[in-house]
Amino acid sequence: MICVVCAISFLVLFARLLYVLFQVHYNDTSTPLHRVPPTFPKPVRLLAVAGSGGHTAELLQLLAAATAAPSSKSSCLSFSTRHYIVANTDSMSQDKIEQFETTRNTETSVVISKIPRAREVGQSYLTSILTTVYSQLFCIPHVLRARPDILLVNGPGTCIPVCVFVFLLRVLGLCRGKIVYVESICRVNTLSLSAKILVFFADHVLVQWPQLASSYRCKYIGRLVS
Repeated sequence: MICVVCAISFLVLFARLLYVLFQVHYNDTSTPLHRVPPTFPKPVRLLAVAGSGGHTAELLQLLAAATAAPSSKSSCLSFSTRHYIVANTDSMSQDKIEQFETTRNTETSVVISKIPRAREVGQSYLTSILTTVYSQLFCIPHVLRARPDILLVNGPGTCIPVCVFVFLLRVLGLCRGKIVYVESICRVNTLSLSAKILVFFADHVLVQWPQLASSYRCKYIGRLVS
């Protein structure tokens, strides 16, 4: 009897995984992203993973644009919670986020959590497997707390464990968890390792140079940061 229950549970989870992957890979790519009707209740729960240095600066530019006054053709996002995850050795990003939030003058709840880096700059891919698993364990309570409607990431490797767990929660039906990855403007001719991984399960992978739009599942909708 237990074996039957386990088998049925496995089949249900596998079917759910296929359904979510179908949603991710076969959404309507013919419709411009900024004209896609909103599918989230307002306000939404946002989880954002800050990299370091330029990555954090670009992320905050994206959030500033998302919370700016709406244009005549697209609605402005409002957030019930903005939850940030930063690397535990990255105090500069935390300072930048705190400065950014003090200028917003909103009643949105803001949370900043820290996790170990999944991969340090220059670290070998082999040893990064262990550090990624270690980082994955630390991100679990923070992602469970956030249960985001939207996960916004722009690299580097710190975002991968968070993306994996948010995707898992989405498969289990515990959050909406739409993953939006914005490639750094510094990436002109080749994708980053994070982008090469996330093309397989992120809802949108946005690039900022037209020559990258030929990459698998990548979309170019113009320059998003300066």
